[in-house]
Amino acid sequence: MAYTGGCGGDGGADRGSAFDAQRAFRDLRAQVEIGPRPAGSAASRREERFIVARLRSAGIGDVRVQHPYRNVVARIPGAESGTVVVGAHYDTKDIPGFVGANDGASGVAVVLELARDLPERLEGPSIDLALFDAEEAPRGASFESGGDRGSRQFVRYARHGGEQGSPELASMRAMVLLDMVGDCDLHIPREANSDPDLYAAFADAAREASGSAAPFSGDAAGILDDHTPFAEAGVPAVDLIDFDYGPGPSPGGWWHTREDDLSHVCASSLGAVGAPALAALPAIR
Repeated sequence: MAYTGGCGGDGGADRGSAFDAQRAFRDLRAQVEIGPRPAGSAASRREERFIVARLRSAGIGDVRVQHPYRNVVARIPGAESGTVVVGAHYDTKDIPGFVGANDGASGVAVVLELARDLPERLEGPSIDLALFDAEEAPRGASFESGGDRGSRQFVRYARHGGEQGSPELASMRAMVLLDMVGDCDLHIPREANSDPDLYAAFADAAREASGSAAPFSGDAAGILDDHTPFAEAGVPAVDLIDFDYGPGPSPGGWWHTREDDLSHVCASSLGAVGAPALAALPAIR
């Protein structure tokens, strides 16, 4: 895996030329309006249909839903062999009234906007989009025993030669996870289990665009998240996450509370991570 720099080509006629943070925020708002979306719920199925519709309206024809955990997967084809997986989780923690504006909806909103703005055919490897179900552990279960169920399923299918829309494991050049990227006070340090070169690619893209690497700076403790199954399988992976949401020590006072609502997320933060991603992703080799 290497990062070569540059944007990797022009988009098709139906694609945007820049990351549209306001449009991404409208997708975030639409998810919040569905309400709590824990895995297996009727609202989760509404979210699934919303994601499928948005991906298809972006011009991506190859959209599938895996099972039993209902990961929504899609591919943007590339001219070179291999693929880069770009993911986010769409379920919310099973907490009454918890709408997950940041923890769930923000990452999905960025991935959906990237689907609109990336080239219809990439000069480098393909990009496989994966919107994961069942990232949150069920109520009463620990994350260690019940989290990452959707992403572990995705990797398991990849190990089995590429079943149900997962690419073959050997074809994965890298995995990029977007999680909790909507905090109005956005800081994305390098999570300790994340690949340093991949993280640097996003910091470099931010610096090239604005003269500053912000919000990509500093280092943070390792966490378990949907990138973990990929890293365990030997795929270079990075978790772009601000695990310091609200007052108090990490993970912050708004994490997994009803305070994770529209009043604490900002379109500018989606743009601060989405615009560098739009530049960096097509350059990963």
